[in-house]
Amino acid sequence: MQNFLNELITIYSDFHYSSFFYFIAFLSVLVVSISKSGFGGSLGGLGVPIMLFIMPAKFVLAVFLPLIILTDIWVVYVWRKFPVYKILFIMCMGGIIGQIVGWLVFDYFNDTTIVIIIATLAIITSFRYYKNLFLQNMKNSKSIKIKLEIKKGLGWCSLSGFSSFVALTGGIPAQIFLLPLKLDREKFVATMSFYFCFINFMKLPLFFNLNILSIKTIAFSILMLPIVPIGIFFGKWLNKKMSDKLFYHFTHAALFVCGINLIIKELY
Repeated sequence: MQNFLNELITIYSDFHYSSFFYFIAFLSVLVVSISKSGFGGSLGGLGVPIMLFIMPAKFVLAVFLPLIILTDIWVVYVWRKFPVYKILFIMCMGGIIGQIVGWLVFDYFNDTTIVIIIATLAIITSFRYYKNLFLQNMKNSKSIKIKLEIKKGLGWCSLSGFSSFVALTGGIPAQIFLLPLKLDREKFVATMSFYFCFINFMKLPLFFNLNILSIKTIAFSILMLPIVPIGIFFGKWLNKKMSDKLFYHFTHAALFVCGINLIIKELY
């Protein structure tokens, strides 16, 4: 333990970055923690691209994972009364498949193509939502036909687990599956939170196996840690202030922004 602490101190002494660097790092963590606690991860796809402006991709993945897991634990506790377990089971089964595939091909796979595909699907999904909103009456029924959604859920959440493993962009495919079910916002956030808590914990042994995590990445994660509770409480506050209607408008808008942001990041 003492050796670990001494190594942390040595690493921190090398963190000579500008104020702008730390502002961008803090902002990216704040966005993710607000998103996960208040919007089921809808804005979380913006956090990693923000930090990619200042850090290499694999380092960013390693820094975010411990922070995301700590956030997940608290968010699951906050929303523990609201998850829809039948939907959650389908999502986790798909997520397991995607995570395993991501682990097997991580060292060989170029994630540019999959990120662009996911981003395009996010933009299309958001566009279709607003098109239906303004051109026809939206159905008010909130019935959920789980049996009819099993294949769709396994498919989208397999893609979610895969893209979450290789690029931390798993929120978009999961939302494409979950948003059409029109859950109340509490159930939506809780179900997404439980799902991502599960697949993020699953990443830990796989990331260690691939040597993605290191003492340096853990040291930077610890440095970012004080931002997490601020984002969690602010996200919960924002969720309570929004109506269901406004929540879905905002979530689909965030989905569109995530898609555009990912395409810009990959192509330029």
